[in-house]
Amino acid sequence: MCDFCRKHAEKYGKWYLNPKGYSEELFYKLTALDRILNRKPRKEREMWKYSDAAWYPLPISRTLDLVDWVAKPLVGGLIKLIGNFIAVREHAGQVVPLEDAHKIVELSEGQALFPCMCKRLFKGDDEYKCLNFTPAPDLAEKHPRGWRVKWLGKEEAKEKLEEFSEKGYVHAVFWWYGLPQVICICNCDVRYCYAARPRLWYDIKKAYVKAEYVAEVNPDKCSGDMPRCGNCVVRCQFGAIKLTSGKARVDPYKCFGCGQCRFGCEENAITLVDRNTHLIAKGLW
Repeated sequence: MCDFCRKHAEKYGKWYLNPKGYSEELFYKLTALDRILNRKPRKEREMWKYSDAAWYPLPISRTLDLVDWVAKPLVGGLIKLIGNFIAVREHAGQVVPLEDAHKIVELSEGQALFPCMCKRLFKGDDEYKCLNFTPAPDLAEKHPRGWRVKWLGKEEAKEKLEEFSEKGYVHAVFWWYGLPQVICICNCDVRYCYAARPRLWYDIKKAYVKAEYVAEVNPDKCSGDMPRCGNCVVRCQFGAIKLTSGKARVDPYKCFGCGQCRFGCEENAITLVDRNTHLIAKGLW
């Protein structure tokens, strides 16, 4: 299992299925220094700051400018180490398939859609596809320049996730200033995702961790019939599937285990298997 599950899953198997990650007690936990300084807990302070819809794109832009230094000689290795250190302790995520996204919704309270700040920054669109959980929406509504949120019930939230899956978006569960605090499920187009870009461009692994699964193709079911088929190749945002000798092949080194390829396969030839049991992918996070 991944390091996060090893440390935070307890008896629940995966860190994001641990009910502790959804408790307001964890979110509002005060440190000794908070009590001495008579201030709000760090997670609340940071959430209030990031609830400012006018200001939030600015730190994303600054972070990505810093990440670009990974490509520079001499300092690149150090920046990469710092990036992985910060990602675990602040705000980053792990890819999850639709089934686990549904389980996360069941554990959460107060589901609401936010506009995707990444798409706002890079494309100028306000597409409501970032599914946040209490207390994030509550703080956004209280902030004088907060995000305009769209509240959903649990079943509505699940339907939205299915809609995002149909569009080929990758689900990823994000923590907030330390695990296992779950704050949202982002439904990502990796071209714009500020967490995926550091991972895919510069291999900052902790910014966007692979899922607990990896895709496998049953060659007996796969037709590989081009041009009629090949939907799995089109739907994979990570370039992990290719048609070779008339069959779809998954590259376990590239596969993030999102499962989006399955929904394009008319032959039901693709399944997700536990990454921990996969001969090649089990150590690739």
